[in-house]
Amino acid sequence: MSEIQFKGNFHHIDISPDSQLDIGQDVIFQSFASLNVASGAQLKLGNRVFFNDHCTVRCEQLIEIGKDTMFGDGVRIFDHNHQYSNYHIEKIAYSSAPVKIGANCWIGANTVILKGVTIGDNVIIGAGSLVYQDIPSDSIAVSKEELIIKKRPQGKFHAFTLTASDTLEELAYLAQELPELEFHIAAKTSISPFLESFASYPNINLYTNVHHDDIIEDLLDRADLYLDINHWGEVDHILQRALDKGKPILAFAYTAHRTGSGIYICQDGQPQQLADRIREIIKEKDSCF
Repeated sequence: MSEIQFKGNFHHIDISPDSQLDIGQDVIFQSFASLNVASGAQLKLGNRVFFNDHCTVRCEQLIEIGKDTMFGDGVRIFDHNHQYSNYHIEKIAYSSAPVKIGANCWIGANTVILKGVTIGDNVIIGAGSLVYQDIPSDSIAVSKEELIIKKRPQGKFHAFTLTASDTLEELAYLAQELPELEFHIAAKTSISPFLESFASYPNINLYTNVHHDDIIEDLLDRADLYLDINHWGEVDHILQRALDKGKPILAFAYTAHRTGSGIYICQDGQPQQLADRIREIIKEKDSCF
């Protein structure tokens, strides 16, 4: 395997030791290049691939480029996005999909190529294009100037849980039973694939690696109630903080981390009982609007 030739000045290179590189001959990055290849990611560059000044390549999963393809100044290639919900954007959690670019292409200056795109062979892309869909071989593609604005829908009612466990009692049932309620689940670390799977519910929002206390305070301020349904221990005295803000706390007997005024505890195995109490709180809140 050949090495990438970094010519000119000021290159930012961050290649993980356990990434996989497949580099052809005479691959060149000119000045001010930024190249990131994450742990476990694959970067495949064919012979004589050329990047002009100020190009950026961010590889989290797979970026593959065929031989003799040229990139103009300022081209940017991303095979991943930050994960996000209608309420937040993850800092270091991503969704990724491979980017594949064929041979003998010319990508014009300041083009941005996004995750999941496949570009065929012998393609020319006009300067300043935003490429978010596949382009077939033997094509010329240009991008129109169009700004599309879409609303990020905001729910009316919100519940919050801060957890160090990936097990939240009856979370799936409650989310299905209460579609009018937005569930905000925060963790101070990365989360397991099991907990991450709950992001498939339209009203469950997951926040990972939350290290800043003001973010937790914002989530508490938004919440109409606090759900003490996480297994393991309480995190950062969150129940007292919720009570100090006047937030009602609801829990199952098995998961309750404390008792007392302002805390409603439901019998284990009776999620409908907890859902009914949540509906009562929502109804009371709704009457105040």
